[in-house]
Amino acid sequence: MRKFILRHMLAVLAAGLLIFGALSAVLFHLRISRRVQSDLLVVASTMAYAYDVEGDPQGQAELLAHAARVRVTVVGADGEVLGDSDADAAAMENHAEREELAEAAGTGEGTSVRASGTLGEQMAYAAVRLPNGTFLRAGARYDGLFADAVAVVPALAAALAAAFFAASAAAGRFARSIAAPIQTLSQGFAEVRAGGAPIQAEDLPYEELRAMAGSANDMAEELRRNVARVSREKARIDTILDNMDEGFVLLDDAQNILLINGAACRTFGCEASAVRRKNLAYATRNVALLDAVSEVQKHGGRLHPTVPMPNNRIGRATVSTVRPDASDEGGMLILIADVTEQRMAVKSRQRFFEAASHELKTPITSISGFSELLCSGIDLPADQRRDIAECIRKESARMTSLIGDIIMISRLESGDIAFPAETLDLGDVVRECCDAVGALASQSGVTLSCDIGSFVMSAPRSELSQLAGNLIQNAVRYNREGGRVEVAVRVAHGEADLVVFNTGEPIPDKYRERVFERFFRIDKGRSKAAGGTGLGLAIVKHVAANLGAAVRLDTSPDGNTFTVHFPKQ
Repeated sequence: MRKFILRHMLAVLAAGLLIFGALSAVLFHLRISRRVQSDLLVVASTMAYAYDVEGDPQGQAELLAHAARVRVTVVGADGEVLGDSDADAAAMENHAEREELAEAAGTGEGTSVRASGTLGEQMAYAAVRLPNGTFLRAGARYDGLFADAVAVVPALAAALAAAFFAASAAAGRFARSIAAPIQTLSQGFAEVRAGGAPIQAEDLPYEELRAMAGSANDMAEELRRNVARVSREKARIDTILDNMDEGFVLLDDAQNILLINGAACRTFGCEASAVRRKNLAYATRNVALLDAVSEVQKHGGRLHPTVPMPNNRIGRATVSTVRPDASDEGGMLILIADVTEQRMAVKSRQRFFEAASHELKTPITSISGFSELLCSGIDLPADQRRDIAECIRKESARMTSLIGDIIMISRLESGDIAFPAETLDLGDVVRECCDAVGALASQSGVTLSCDIGSFVMSAPRSELSQLAGNLIQNAVRYNREGGRVEVAVRVAHGEADLVVFNTGEPIPDKYRERVFERFFRIDKGRSKAAGGTGLGLAIVKHVAANLGAAVRLDTSPDGNTFTVHFPKQ
């Protein structure tokens, strides 16, 4: 009986030990399986930060596998294998139905333990979905606890009684010795992922874990450098855009504002922070611009709507599409340039040519009429023929002077004319102009007096002669009979004033600025009779601007005073 009881007790004990061992093995297997999958998922997530979606999938798979010591597979969004560290990617079948990839497609990450169809081994897998839709999968061989348990069954049976309690304690200590470093490493991965301190690899007890921690630290450091570089580039681009004179707006395919610089904000009257990531209509209500954006988005091409700008200025927008690749998706680009000066220049040139044509019409008509009269065969007295010839000569001279002034002011405005500067004395140039106008003053009964000081400066002699000559000639022509003209060059503190006073009719205040306009005349009949072209003061204004001087008109009951101030050189 004792043997029977012993046999049954041994059988029960053996059965209990087998059941306990089996249950323990199952539970331990599940725990290790979950832990391995969790760790692989951490490894895959860490590698995803270092993966370059624009790079070579096969090369990166091999590099990451070497660094993390796991099998690395890169799978496209459609399940096609793009790269694998342990197998030929081109020969592998579509992986869209793999358990871990199907789970990652829905939640962003997935794990599984199964037999590999490629390697024919039991493997643990963890996959994460990348921002571009592809998947990065980490895999490691996993045979499970049962394969090892078969090998240790004889040893366990031989040491059953003696190792029962010791095995329990040892198993607990062994589990803790394995799990604790992995848990520490897992927490370190989480801190690195959150941007915290690097993992202390020297605190880990196993070389493999230390190598994994070192690789994770290297990848995290590289990621931080890349992020810093991208941040610097973004700051540089923002600085360039904000310092542009032209407005810049970048829209996505829904017409939401992705980028907008300071010039565009000033044009629209908005704040960049208030309209970024919002529809363009939040920034501007300009119907022409909004319609142009919609039209270009639908039909392509470019449109140039007019956009009002602050201070009554005029902007010209260029609306075009942005296509990063051959796809239909893309954004819109708006550039806004200030064209106020261009528009004004066009209008000014148009008015100039209209006025010039009108001014030339009168002498040409006179010359044509007198010429036809002389050629008509009418017998005219000799004195009348001389009068007609004199009229033709005067009108020809007037037309020649007018054409010369037109050419001069056109070149001054366009910048085509460039006389060489030389060192000269302003007083000498003004004195020469006074001598040249002396005969005209005597003929007109005007007294011309000059008080000339010396002022050495660097300037083109021809331009300076034009300025002084026009002022003095106008002072003589538009004077009363018996009047006087006083010309002076006054020097003080290294600066000089050219002052020309005449006793003509005081210019009304409302015409003070307009007298410098081309072809403007207060009394058109008197101006033409005096032989003026209407361009003298306009030439004076442009020459003064080219020399860095300033022209001022002062009037009094006694007459008019034109002052040209030359700053210190």
